[in-house]
Amino acid sequence: MTLLELDDVSVHYGRIQAIHNMSFTVEEGEIVSLIGANGAGKTTTMKTISGLLNPSGGTIKFMGEDITKMKAHIRVVQGISQAPEGRGIFPAMTVLENLDMGTFGRKDRNGVPEDLERVFHLFPRLKEREKQYGGTMSGGEQQMLAIGRALMSRPKLLLLDEPSMGLAPQFIRQIFKIITEINTQGTTVLLVEQNANQALARAHRAFVLETGAITHSGTGKELLANPAIKEAYLGVG
Repeated sequence: MTLLELDDVSVHYGRIQAIHNMSFTVEEGEIVSLIGANGAGKTTTMKTISGLLNPSGGTIKFMGEDITKMKAHIRVVQGISQAPEGRGIFPAMTVLENLDMGTFGRKDRNGVPEDLERVFHLFPRLKEREKQYGGTMSGGEQQMLAIGRALMSRPKLLLLDEPSMGLAPQFIRQIFKIITEINTQGTTVLLVEQNANQALARAHRAFVLETGAITHSGTGKELLANPAIKEAYLGVG
């Protein structure tokens, strides 16, 4: 089943066009990765999918429904949740309070304790620090908290924007292992990531963005083996 469909989507910042007639799909159960250099349009794409930016053209469909003009908070209720670039946690709130913010809009309050236990199973560090303020945690712990908060809305589609940014290598390995586990448990993942090796290794399919347009697409394995991708993004010449 096609979960997400972008059809000929364009996005402008004033007179500057950031996304050029972009079209791609995300199928239910996949991990799909978007890779590209800084300024390629990856975060703009994610913000447009989550409803934080309005496209200047094209359509976005989620589970077959046109959500192009749907407000961001309604998209969360519909099943799209994002862990944003820079994490965006609430530093003056505890871990538990941050996680509770992820339940905004949920009508199935009886399911919240179950999802909290799921988050603590995925991220035992958060359980250990449940009363600690978010702003006092390390970068890796804050990233875990951002992903955990997004999961608390029980999304059908989880948007992850640069989850490894600024993290130590041991946290990067842990975060990507958990992303795979989240997907195995049934959550579809759309991943924006500059660590192309990790992103492509985990992805069922992937797209390469350059100056707001898709220039390459294929399975993760196909793009890992592509000489042009190796040279441009994997440090292999």
